[in-house]
Order: sequence, then structure tokens, then C-alpha cells
Amino acid sequence: MARDLTRFHGALLHRSEWLSRGLHPRDLASGRFTTVFPGYLTLTAHPASFHGMAWVLQNSVRPGCVLSHTTAALLWGIPLPWRLEGGVGMLRQPEFVGDAEAPLIPSVRPGLTLGGEVSLPLLHCRVHPGASSGVGRGVLVHRHRGGATARRGRLVVSSQAETLRELATLLPLWDVVAAVEAVIGPDAVHPGETLESLRAEVEARRGAAGTPCIRRALELAREGVRSPGESVMRLMLRAAGFPEPVPNLPVEDPRTGKVRYIDLAWTPIRFGLEYDGDGHRTTKEKWREDETRRDELASQGWTLARSNGDDLRRPLRMLLRLQRSVGERGLQVPAERRVRRTARRLAADQPSLRLDGQRT
Repeated sequence: MARDLTRFHGALLHRSEWLSRGLHPRDLASGRFTTVFPGYLTLTAHPASFHGMAWVLQNSVRPGCVLSHTTAALLWGIPLPWRLEGGVGMLRQPEFVGDAEAPLIPSVRPGLTLGGEVSLPLLHCRVHPGASSGVGRGVLVHRHRGGATARRGRLVVSSQAETLRELATLLPLWDVVAAVEAVIGPDAVHPGETLESLRAEVEARRGAAGTPCIRRALELAREGVRSPGESVMRLMLRAAGFPEPVPNLPVEDPRTGKVRYIDLAWTPIRFGLEYDGDGHRTTKEKWREDETRRDELASQGWTLARSNGDDLRRPLRMLLRLQRSVGERGLQVPAERRVRRTARRLAADQPSLRLDGQRT
């Protein structure tokens, strides 16, 4: 009869600790356990949390290391493209906000079970250049002279600016811009950073890996952006030759005083482009709220068009429709030939992992 391991749900222990608790080597070698780091195991059906994995890495596997790159980004709440590292960014759900560590970030996406095609996330940490980079399974160790650090609960991580620089060594430019805008935006999980503060910290470590890319991202970043999809959509419009829209333009209703926001707005022609993310309008109440907002803006002379994630991945139809709509209203727009050329180039160059490889 299999031993009841309920009290070990979420535990991540060294092999010797499991044995001291009465487990047999046969148990540890069975499918009931998964090796996280060399010598450290967790229950396959009830694995350790992401926070738990990070704590063991920092305190037992590589004592004194600093959690970095995508690991730090997840702990800061910086959005990551779903295609990166097997979907590591999908572990942190939108409701996980604030400084508290509860609820803990899971190590496996909700609704999935560890094993088979689902694996634990790869953790990143950084150490001094003279230290060994060898750990083995489950960890990617980076050796470089340390940048600024901060604490996230019990964990020591790269500062937000340093994390952005680290991401600039992994991500295409537009995704780095989206990460920057998430850090400085109105919905930042850990607010307080500005473009100026990020620039100052980046320049304090000139020459570090990722610096050219993060510098360019800081030039392209804008304040007031609320989602990565809006970031990439704005950059796509810019690349296609459209005048740059204002992100999240506040529009006050003179009758009620209520302020509505337009995702991407061209104020001279009162035309806005709304980006509907994957979770948009998931309830009837949300749909009704959006329709009310749309009607209120229309009453003030605004015309709104909609876009979504499919338009990022296959943008030609949306770009041509937008070229016609805003051009008819007097905005200077790119020629159709340029729009088509841009769509082809985006499919080939992949400036964001939020675009797929299909040619339009």
C-alpha cells in the first residue's frame, strides 16, 4: 500500500531529508517524485511552488546567488511572452499583485499536472564571475558582476532595472519595450519606477550585457500603457508608418465628469484603436461595460476600432483596414505598398515573440 504523503504536499527536500523521514529509495525513484535540482525532490502530484523552488535554490543549492532574468521577472510581476521558456510567464496570474508572497506563484500552470509533457520551470540566478556556473538540472547560472538587487519577501532578486537589462539578453526588442512599459505603467505590480530612474540605473552599469537593447527599449517606451499587447500594437503601427497614437488617452465626459480611456488614440481625428486581450470581455457584465463606454465616447465624436491578439500575429488585414479608416478622416497614413511590406517583414524579423512565424 502506497504511503500517505499528504503532509509533504509542496515540500522540496534533499534526498537525505526524504530518507530521514522514512521514505525508501524505491519511493524516491518512482513516478511519485520529481527531481527539481540535483539531489532535491518534490512530489510529482503536489510539487513545490515557484517561490519554494527559488528559496531552495538561493539558500541550499547555490547559497548567496541572486535570482535573475525570467525568474526575477516573474517575482516582480513583469509580463513575459507566453512562448518564452515553455510558457513560464503564464505561471503568474493577473490577480497575483502586491508585495505579499501569498498567494504563492505555482510551479505548474493551474489545471495542469506535472509529468508527461508538463515540466517544472527553469530557474535563473547570477553569481560572481569567479564562481562556478555548474549546478545541473533545473537552473541556469549566469556569471557576471552584480547589478542592483532588491528583496521580494524572503528572496533576493535583481532590481527591476537590472531585471529588464537581463531580459534584454533574452527577448526581442519589442518585448523588452513591453516589459519596460509594464514596470512604469499605471498597472505596475510594484510601482515607483520611471523612465528616468530606469535610465539612471542602466547607465550606472554601462557595458553590461543587454545595455544596447535596453537603451533602445527605453527610447521607444511610453508611459500610460496598460498591457503588453497595446505596447506591441503601438510599435507595429509605428513600424508601418502610421503617426504614433497616444496610449491610454483620458477622455472626460463633460456631462457626468466620468473619465474613459482609449487604448491608442489619434486625437486630431478623434479615432481610437482598442486592443482586446485574450481575457477580454469574459463576462456579460464586462461586455456591457465596454459597450456603455463605447457609446459614451461615440457621443463625444470618437470612433473606435478593435484589434486583438490575432491581429498581432497576422496583422495585414487590420493594418489595411486601419489605413483606410484613418486615412478617410484626414490622417496622413502610409501607402498600401509600405503596409504590405511591413507585414511581410514582421513575419520574417520577429521583433516580438507575440508575433508568430506565419507570413501574411
